[in-house]
Amino acid sequence: MADIKIRIEDHSGDVLRKLEQRKTAILESCGQTAAKHAKNIITRFSRVDTGAMRNSINHQVQESESAVYVGSNNEYIQFHEYGTGIYLESDDGRQGRQTPWRYQDRDGNWHTTRGMKPIHMLKNSLDHFQSDYKKIIKEELKKMEE
Repeated sequence: MADIKIRIEDHSGDVLRKLEQRKTAILESCGQTAAKHAKNIITRFSRVDTGAMRNSINHQVQESESAVYVGSNNEYIQFHEYGTGIYLESDDGRQGRQTPWRYQDRDGNWHTTRGMKPIHMLKNSLDHFQSDYKKIIKEELKKMEE
């Protein structure tokens, strides 16, 4: 009977190095895509006046955390994300104002409201487009084979 010798080579170090090289590109591409989706959601819900809020949405890669953050420094975006008044959706149990109020717009017209419904543009840009992010990751990992 002949002896069969099997030689197993460990290439895991090479794979991990290549994966680390692609990680930043993956996070960057996913962040750009999530920001684009959030901007499209704002537009689809007709929440564009001057475009300042939509244009403020951006992403930032944190390589040390292997993470990408999508958000905005616009102070009004929270009201569109979570809603206001009776429509406020809060994770910490807060409730919005339950009585109607009046406000005057730029043109001097008065309006009565009970609040604004949330559109969750940031949350939904991540939750509803998982297939896009999976596709980005697959495409970037294919580049490791090159």
